[in-house]
Amino acid sequence: MQSMLKVVTAVLCIAFLYSSADGQISQEKIRWFEMRGTQIRDVHSKITGQDYDLLVNLPYSYGKDTAKHYPVVYFCDGFYDFPLLAMIYGDQIFDKTIEECFLVGFSYKGNNLDYGKLRTHDYTPTEMKQVPGSGGASDFLKVVENEFIPFVEKNYRVDPSFRALGGSSLGGLFVLYAMFTKPELFNAYISISQAALWDQGYLLMTEGQFHAQRHDLPVSLYMTGAEKEFADDPTFIEGIKFFGEVLKKRNYDHFRYEFRVLDDAYHASSKPEGYVRGMQFIFAPLLGK
Repeated sequence: MQSMLKVVTAVLCIAFLYSSADGQISQEKIRWFEMRGTQIRDVHSKITGQDYDLLVNLPYSYGKDTAKHYPVVYFCDGFYDFPLLAMIYGDQIFDKTIEECFLVGFSYKGNNLDYGKLRTHDYTPTEMKQVPGSGGASDFLKVVENEFIPFVEKNYRVDPSFRALGGSSLGGLFVLYAMFTKPELFNAYISISQAALWDQGYLLMTEGQFHAQRHDLPVSLYMTGAEKEFADDPTFIEGIKFFGEVLKKRNYDHFRYEFRVLDDAYHASSKPEGYVRGMQFIFAPLLGK
């Protein structure tokens, strides 16, 4: 009997705590937070057969200035980083350090997806036996060039004279792969904590082949590494530093380039500073800085 009394008492206490001032149980509807000014667009790829989502952050004045066309920044890992990039965009518009632009994040359609497996396939340029499913970057770059970009430019008032591409980690590897494979596809690139030592120095080999054929690289590149990338793998940051120095010494014609090691930063958490500085760097020419 005492046990039952305790249960009844507990229920009454909970009901009292959640009741309104007039003694009625609260009927408050809990809502999900939504990011205004953002859209999700479905794109089915005929190249890979994959269903993708493009996460689109609209320029603030898009609905008001209906004649204006805007630059666009595409970026990898939209499923992880879209809220971060949208926040950075708002802060930098306030500070007047970038132009109004579109942000378009690459993502995948569906529920309960293994994003790690999907991104590993799409962002890696070669197949490594120790990394199952790797090696799909060539096809994914075709998706970006022939499906994503045309879709965005058909459906939004995008200025095709300025496109940028950003990414971190394997996404940063894909950014550099794209830059050396299709350098004119984008005007500017942001590569953060990239996997510079992928597949026994694939990037070094690719850059070397590129440099042997041409000495002009008419793009902007902002590249970072984190001082404390991985505690158990000091070669990761050393590989980034080495590759950064290689690019510095090349002296490509028409190449705007900045490389920075972010002090006291780690692999994933270096993304905010990397994107903030990277966005400022790539937009500086448009602002006349």
